[in-house]
Amino acid sequence: MRKNMAGLLILLFVMTTALTGCTGSNKLNSTAEAMNVGGVSVPLGEVNFYLRYQQTQVQGMYGAFFGEDFMNQDLMGLGTPYGVTVRDTVVETLQEYYVVEAHAEELGVSLTEEEKNQAAEAARTFLAANDSKALNAMSADEATVTHVLQLTALQSKVYADRAATIDTEVDPASVAQKRISYVVSSIAGTADEEGNVTELSEEETAEKRTQMETILADAKAGGDLNAAAEAQEMTASSITYGKDGSSLEEAVQSAADALSDGEFSDIIETENSLYIVYMESTFDEDATETARENELSRREQAAYDEWYTPLFEETEITVNDEVIQTLTFDRIFSMPEEEEAEELEDTEGEGELEAGAEDDPEQEPTEENEEAAQEPSEGEG
Repeated sequence: MRKNMAGLLILLFVMTTALTGCTGSNKLNSTAEAMNVGGVSVPLGEVNFYLRYQQTQVQGMYGAFFGEDFMNQDLMGLGTPYGVTVRDTVVETLQEYYVVEAHAEELGVSLTEEEKNQAAEAARTFLAANDSKALNAMSADEATVTHVLQLTALQSKVYADRAATIDTEVDPASVAQKRISYVVSSIAGTADEEGNVTELSEEETAEKRTQMETILADAKAGGDLNAAAEAQEMTASSITYGKDGSSLEEAVQSAADALSDGEFSDIIETENSLYIVYMESTFDEDATETARENELSRREQAAYDEWYTPLFEETEITVNDEVIQTLTFDRIFSMPEEEEAEELEDTEGEGELEAGAEDDPEQEPTEENEEAAQEPSEGEG
């Protein structure tokens, strides 16, 4: 969500090639009030448009793994279709955008005329690049697309404004990262389907320790922990960690911190596991830089939240759940084929884009084909 206007327009261009090929006509009431944010009515059309954009993004990531209809599946095991989770997130995001729009000028932040014109031009390009069926399915008209683009751009500018207030000095020691390899062997016992744990016998625990001693001896002899582990049908893992220790157990981190580059630990025993640690580097430059950047990002988010959260909490927001729930997931919005996308990207700087097309761009669906396409019922999104 933290994108400048240029990045946003690039994303919209991708979107122009992605949301064609949907079937049926849109019967949503796009002007219905989906929610009211601080006395400002948010039309259903804006929620639908932004939802379909987000749907397109996740379709490419998850569709190949879970099937095209994954939006109607409970992917997270929470008893809720994944599409509903995405829809709820879109509603929350648009609430944020409207709160930001209402208060941005208090920070002296607004869109320039050039930025507003960029959004309007991008909206017109988008409309020209898609056929009427795709646009209807998305509730996409010039006013809707332009305003959503402007909302997103304004939120990005406000975020950047708040991010500029942070202290950019980061204590090097606080983000310094080490890299280790380690092998772990569980001595916690085994659990059955009902969760009942059978503890290892002393003999079984001794066998695991002997195996780890063999790995350690071979690793020291050959200088390769992973090869020594694989010889025992085990695997070494590599991670970085810093001052906070991340997920490392205290005993493991203490042993690792005592090592110099290229040194192996003795066998470390914790309550549930045996470990061998190899110190790859006591200072991983790339991981340290990533940790520094993450710390700056955390500070930026905190500065933005410090401004935004009180405003959100004091804003009266009502959501028309009945209207929002008309946004369903019976259509599939997907990214274009790679070759098609490349062809369209080549036209980006030429000022002209080909209009999007259905699966057969030169043939309008016949009545028979329309029936086969399963025309959506009233209120389908």
